[in-house]
Amino acid sequence: MATDNNRGTTSGFRFSPNPNKAGRIKWQPWSEQAFQQSQKEGKPIALAISAVWCHWCHVMDETTYSDDEIISLINDSYVPVRVDSDQRPDINARYNQGGWPTLALLTDDGEVITGGTYIPPEDLRQLLSSVKDLYANNLAEIREAVEKVREQRAGAMALPAEGPDLSQSVAAYLLEVASDVYDTEFGGFGGTTKFPYTNVLSLILMVLAEGSIADLEEMLTTTLDAMAAGGMYDNVGGGFFRYSTDREWTVPHYEKMLEDNSLLLAVYAEAAHVTGKKEYESVARDVYRYLTRVLLDHTMGAFFGSQDADEEYYRLDAVARGAAKSPNVDTAIYSGWNAVTASALLRAFQIFGDTDMRDRATATLDFVWDKMWDPGSGLHHYHDGEAHLPGLLSDAARMIGACLDAYESGCGEKWLDRSLKTAQWLLANLENEAAGGFFDCLRAPGSNGLPAERSIPLAENSIAASALIRLSQNSGQPRFGDSAEKALKYFSGSYRDSGLFAADYAYAVERLLDPPVRVTVTGPPDEEATVEMIRAAHLARIPFRSVEVLDPAVHNEELEAAGYGYRGKPIAYICIGASCQPAVMDPAELPGRLEAGRVR
Repeated sequence: MATDNNRGTTSGFRFSPNPNKAGRIKWQPWSEQAFQQSQKEGKPIALAISAVWCHWCHVMDETTYSDDEIISLINDSYVPVRVDSDQRPDINARYNQGGWPTLALLTDDGEVITGGTYIPPEDLRQLLSSVKDLYANNLAEIREAVEKVREQRAGAMALPAEGPDLSQSVAAYLLEVASDVYDTEFGGFGGTTKFPYTNVLSLILMVLAEGSIADLEEMLTTTLDAMAAGGMYDNVGGGFFRYSTDREWTVPHYEKMLEDNSLLLAVYAEAAHVTGKKEYESVARDVYRYLTRVLLDHTMGAFFGSQDADEEYYRLDAVARGAAKSPNVDTAIYSGWNAVTASALLRAFQIFGDTDMRDRATATLDFVWDKMWDPGSGLHHYHDGEAHLPGLLSDAARMIGACLDAYESGCGEKWLDRSLKTAQWLLANLENEAAGGFFDCLRAPGSNGLPAERSIPLAENSIAASALIRLSQNSGQPRFGDSAEKALKYFSGSYRDSGLFAADYAYAVERLLDPPVRVTVTGPPDEEATVEMIRAAHLARIPFRSVEVLDPAVHNEELEAAGYGYRGKPIAYICIGASCQPAVMDPAELPGRLEAGRVR
């Protein structure tokens, strides 16, 4: 039973860790039963979307949802439903009203009547009363308006806007958009609110891997320097906060997310490689220390999802912080975020040579595979003692890429096999064969509301396409690349509508159009000399490469058939398109050979 001093979960719901009465609202999980009750009682649904790390979600619990009049209004006149954003990203994607917390007031069939983000008590009292009266007296008009919205939504899904053929102009356009909103004084993109936009920074790094471009390098380094030096970075405890509320990067929103920190670790590691600035390596390693110190479950080998925002705690100096209770950590394991973390650590291993990062990444992926993968329903979204919500595109796409990163780092054949199994499941269950692209979930995750309709999201499709293109090159199976190309063509007429959020799309298109550079390394993968050769392949200043590792003890017949040898030390064979080059015996020569042989 919830109390006035509610500090955790009540019937599975997670409220502010500070005193509040939000648990007195008769919250239900998202379920068919909630919609049945809404229909039977003639009451609208009050859908609250919260996040355990979210400062303003805590404030809403402590203020608005603790107001006695609001508690009575919601309990008497609505069917209250509460959803955790991280645990149900499918519902968040469909109903979020522009931030967290979200309150969406819905019809009994799940369409939005109205909604908003943080709503103070006095405003919500008025809104709840108005919608209560509207629903009681004007339901026919509401349903008529809902039907028009549904028709428009169905039409938009059926036929994507036809666009031009895929070309390098996609990346050029995204870089132009980034340049237009780039803050030349303080770095970053946009005005008063600054997010890291790691997808844009990764696109810039991909271009800079081909050669120095002064404007892009300035855009990259100014942004990275500002984030690391300003309030966005916790120089006491380590790790990046989610975003800055001001242009100068000095006042952050204090939550720390596993996914965001992992993406930033990868960006700073790549920037250290591309620019040669050692300070970026220091930032990447410091983020790694934060992740392993605070978010890693050392028993399971996987990483927790986030750490709460707590302004008072993070404003303490190092001595005072050492004595204070640190902010709460969300101990759920999210499969897609752990895959992102593994990919970041594997890229950092390839650049820095830190085998602890490599081993930590494979332990993380082993946990996700062993505890969260099912051959029938695919990858489950999160684990808190048991696995939940199978079949999300975002999780599968990131897992394919992470397993390929492990395979290309010389971690063994099983990673290619796991990538293949995940991709085969994805194509069999999520591909939109009629028009192209991939649906966001295995099946409609409920018969009510917008989750009864699957969507085809740009960012997740772009990440999936990148992974499938890589897998096609590694496996020699063109069907993965064909599906990826079809998915990218699906968005060719509409990607510009997404602005900077289309950077992942531009990256995937570049990968599709880039001639494959394939490096085959022969040698025992557990020997230091072979690891050195593998890392040398990844250190070439080229945007993309495909690295295959063949162990002579396992692939002797395959090596003989291909004319590849192994004479007691690793050998690298380079093929660019249909053209293959002489074997490389010295790891120090390999990056230069790859760079010299690159063609566009």
